[in-house]
Amino acid sequence: MKRVFQESAVDGFELQLEPEWDSENPPLTDGEFADWRKTPKYTLGEIVTLVKETKLPILSVHASRDIGNYLCSSYESDVEKGKRVIYETIAFTEELGTKVCVFHLWDTWKTNFDMNRLQKIFSSITAQFPKTKAAAENIPTHLKGHTPFTLVRLFDYVTLDLRWAALYNELDAFEAIIDSVANVHLRGRLEGDGWFFDHSSFSLHEALDKIKDKWGYSGLLTMEPEGGIDNLHFKSFLKAMSFLRNWHLSNNKCSKTRAI
Repeated sequence: MKRVFQESAVDGFELQLEPEWDSENPPLTDGEFADWRKTPKYTLGEIVTLVKETKLPILSVHASRDIGNYLCSSYESDVEKGKRVIYETIAFTEELGTKVCVFHLWDTWKTNFDMNRLQKIFSSITAQFPKTKAAAENIPTHLKGHTPFTLVRLFDYVTLDLRWAALYNELDAFEAIIDSVANVHLRGRLEGDGWFFDHSSFSLHEALDKIKDKWGYSGLLTMEPEGGIDNLHFKSFLKAMSFLRNWHLSNNKCSKTRAI
C-alpha cells in the first residue's frame, strides 16, 4: 500500500473492516472464503493504532459486510449487535478523521424484511455523528417489489457501486440522487495497463464521463479490482491506477481516487 501511495497512483485508501476480525462469532456472510478460527482478531482500537502507524491516508471506511444480516435477523440479539457495530464503526471512522463510511444495510437474500424499521434504526444512529457521511451501498436485494436503487434512495448518503448498477441496469437512475452520492465504487479487470469493465452495457470511462461530466459528481472514487492484483501484475496495476487518477484530476480537481 505504501508503494501505491508513494507512486502517486492514488490519493488514499478505503479501509474495509472484515467480520473475520470479530472475536465474538464467525461471519454471517461469505464464511467459506476464510477460516474464522485461524484469522487474526482485532479490536477497533487496535486497528486505529495500526492504521495511524502506517501514516497512510484513509479516505473512507467500509463497515463489516455482516451488518445488513444482523439488522434483518429474526433474532433481536442480532439486531442489537448490528446497531452496536454501526455505532462503533462510525465512531471509529471519526477517530481516524475520515468523513465517509460505507454500509451494506440489508440481507441480500431475504425476500421480506421491515425496511422502514431498518431505516429508522440507521438514521437514529447516524444522527449522532453529523460529521460523517454514512452511505448505504446499492448492494443486491431480493426484497419483493424493490431494487437496490429504490432502497438506497431512502437514505441521506449513498455509495454507488458500478457493478451492482450494471447488474440491475440502474446507473441512469442515480442521476436523480447524485447530490446524495458520497462515493463511487469503480469496478474493473486489469488487462495490460488498463481497466476493463465486463458484463456491463457501459465501460468504466463511459460511466465516469456520465457521472462526473454530465451529472457534476466531484466526490470520492474507489477502485475495486476484479479478481485482485498479484505481484506479477503490480507494475501494470500502478500504471493503470496512475492513468486513471491523472485523467480524473485533469477533468476535475476536486475528486480523489482511491484503492482498497
